[in-house]
Amino acid sequence: MQPERCSAPLVEKAAQLMWLYALLVRANPSAYMGRPETLHLLEETRQVFVNGHFVATLMLAVSVIEHCIVEECELRGLIKESRPLSQVLEIAEHNLVLPNEWFKDICLLVRRRNPFAHLKPPKHPHGLGQRIRLEKRHPKEIIQQDAELAIRYMYKVFSATLREAV
Repeated sequence: MQPERCSAPLVEKAAQLMWLYALLVRANPSAYMGRPETLHLLEETRQVFVNGHFVATLMLAVSVIEHCIVEECELRGLIKESRPLSQVLEIAEHNLVLPNEWFKDICLLVRRRNPFAHLKPPKHPHGLGQRIRLEKRHPKEIIQQDAELAIRYMYKVFSATLREAV
């Protein structure tokens, strides 16, 4: 493989790794335990972000956020059975599970994730096609920005819901 053919993707990957590392240094404790599904989602979110898979990053980061918020609500006795994420977010916001100012961005991320998780009409306001037309930006730029916001909130929510071992 010729060096000039792979240099641009490697530079992008290095930049994404450096951005993520700076975030991890602030948000990640040295050791933690939790449900294996959540911890695997957390790790895979890091991997797909570094590899430039920004839709996957958005999908996985929102899943981690959901896991953390649902578990926190269960531990507080706020929910007992599975509920749609929109209901969980309303309950969590109403009961101050996380800082209230976080819910605006978390709900935005969920709305931006939904067209990838659930088929929506072509002109759905949060669909990528509609956002490309309205924002007049390249799809990769839009998705990368969403992925960065999602991974920031993933670590904020994960860190906010950690508990000390007893």
